[in-house]
Order: sequence, then C-alpha cells, then structure tokens
Amino acid sequence: MKSFRGLLATMLAAWACAPAAQAATKIVFLYTAVPSYIGTFVAKDEGIFERHGLEVELTMASTGSIIPAAMLAGSAQVGAPTPTVLLQANDGGLDLVYFAGCDIYPIQSKSGILARAGSNLQGPKDLPGKKIGIPGLNGVVDLLTRKWIQASGGDARKVTYIELQFPAMGDALKSGLVDAVALLDPFYSRIADNKIGYSIGSYSSVVPAGTMPAAYAATREWVQKNPELVRAYRAALDDAVAFINNPANVARVKASMAKHTRLPPQIADTLPIPNNLTNRPSAEAFRFWVELMREQGLLRGNPDPARLIVP
Repeated sequence: MKSFRGLLATMLAAWACAPAAQAATKIVFLYTAVPSYIGTFVAKDEGIFERHGLEVELTMASTGSIIPAAMLAGSAQVGAPTPTVLLQANDGGLDLVYFAGCDIYPIQSKSGILARAGSNLQGPKDLPGKKIGIPGLNGVVDLLTRKWIQASGGDARKVTYIELQFPAMGDALKSGLVDAVALLDPFYSRIADNKIGYSIGSYSSVVPAGTMPAAYAATREWVQKNPELVRAYRAALDDAVAFINNPANVARVKASMAKHTRLPPQIADTLPIPNNLTNRPSAEAFRFWVELMREQGLLRGNPDPARLIVP
C-alpha cells in the first residue's frame, strides 16, 4: 500500500507538472492599440514567433491600467503597461520589469493638444480655468500635458482634466463638454482633418530624445523562471524589426497594424510605421518617467531606472 501511495503521488505530481510545462511555451501578450507594438503584431502574423518556438496569443486590453494585475494573476505573461502605469504598480508593491523595447522619442505619430474650433485658445497660458479631455488620469498623456502646460508658462493646477476615451473626444469637443483634448494618432489626425479642433501645441515637446514611451513587461519572477522564453521573444522581435524595415513589406506591415489595433485599413494606412524601434531598452530610456512622476508627487519612493530593465 505504501509503495502504491508513493507511485500514485508520483503520477499525480507528473500530471500536475505536465500542463504547466506545456503552458510555459504559450505566452499571452496583453496590449493597448498603439503602433509601438508593431514588432509583436508582425512577429505574430508572419510566423516569426513560431520559428522561434513560441506560441503567442495577442489580447487587447480596454485600458492599460489593468495590465499589471493581469500579469500578477498569470492571465497574461507579457504586458504593455506604459512607464507611468508600471512605476505606479511597482510603487504599490508589485515587481514588474521591462525585458524588450519598442520605439523611442521623437516618435513619428502626431500627438498634442487640439482646442475646440472657435474657442480662440492660443496656447497653454489660455488653459487655466478650461477643461481638457485626457485618456486617463496619471497616464502618459495626462502627465505630459501637465508638464507641457507648466513648462510653457501656464498653471496646470488650474485646469480641469476629464477622462475620455479617444473615440469620444471629437464629440466632446463639438458639444462643448471640453475646451481641448490631449491625444495622439489616429484620433488626432481625424479631429484635426475634420476641423473639429486645431493644434495649440504638442506635449511630446517636453520629452527628451531617446525616451521610450512603451515597452514589453513581465513580472520579475516570470522573467527569472523563463530566460529561454525571454531570449526567444527578443530574437523574434529582432527578426520582426528587420522585416518592418524592409520597404518591400510596407503593405503587410500596415495590414498587421490595422488588424491588431482594430482600425479600419484606410485609417491604419495613414499612420506612419515606426522607424525608430529599439528592442533593447536602457535605464536612460525610462529615467525621464521616474523624474516626471516624482516631480508630480505620484511616487512615494525613488526607483532606480536600471532596476526596471532586465539585461
């Protein structure tokens, strides 16, 4: 009986471990619909992940703020939290790291502040007392908008910030719900081209060159337990960037961008393909975000940017 119990325990242990071993080769990537992740979009559609022995499932998140919790719960192994989201998550006790990068500033996509047509707003000094639509409080666009207003001579504390989803910003401008919106392409160009709003400046102007607006993250524990998967993911991104940078592949790259951002092909076709992709992030690429969040009182600690990066 004792030997039978031992055999049964061994069989149960093997049964429990087998699915985990299989699941380890599958990676769920949770992302938001921005062109920065074009490397993964292309690697998925062109079979590059498979050539590197990876099975990657792409899942779009409704908002970037849910990504850290999903990675902690294990429902996603790789995520795309912006630096501000990742820093706040870590400040709250999580241990998330970046293991691969995306594009760097200056980015090609249009972005900035669009004022409502007929509002007569001229710049940041006109914004105190006004209402600005932003995609998320304490997110990248929100914090950059505040810094841009302050750096340009306005008082960001006297502006009212209203959370709006990007697709709703045009109607919010038309109705007068807000006086201006802070956004990026493709929504920026659609509002500007339809004369609903006009530019009064770009919040991206305050970002130092070389700063990374997005990257690939995971829990430190997952990275340490799966070094071979990290290496394979990086190698797949390298191959994808080579594919993206080949002018002969423009149509296929834009098709991938349309598919995974869920934009109509005619809209996705107007977006520039990121040409400054850098798959190996550095501490300097994130130092600005740490300084910005400390400047705005959003971090209790003083994180070392180098600790955010997995070599």
